[in-house]
Amino acid sequence: MTRGSCLCGANVLELDPPAGPVTACHCTQCRKYSGYYAASLDVDRDAVRWVKQGHIKEFQHPSGARRVFCGCCGTKLWFEGADGWHSLEAGLLDAPTGGQMAGHIFAADKGDYYTILDGLPQEAQL
Repeated sequence: MTRGSCLCGANVLELDPPAGPVTACHCTQCRKYSGYYAASLDVDRDAVRWVKQGHIKEFQHPSGARRVFCGCCGTKLWFEGADGWHSLEAGLLDAPTGGQMAGHIFAADKGDYYTILDGLPQEAQL
């Protein structure tokens, strides 16, 4: 079981399967949200067991995507695409996670202030 929490502890989760592949997203939304790229893992919403949930806030993008975060400490919690795609922010999980970086999406939109040098697969878009 993998555990995760926000910085202030208002949100605590348990994830039964070990974390799967972690994807780095370089899209404009993720860059603006994180200042770099967002590292997340796709999970079935039903696989996440919330032990505590508090101060939940969300931002809904005009595209229909939702970004959910702790309104107290600002920790990013999850992303939900307009099509229902659900991912947890990898930084939310406590080590060891069992996850491993698998690749990059929206690499064509990455910031000009860094270079992707890890040799992992890169998709220009999704």
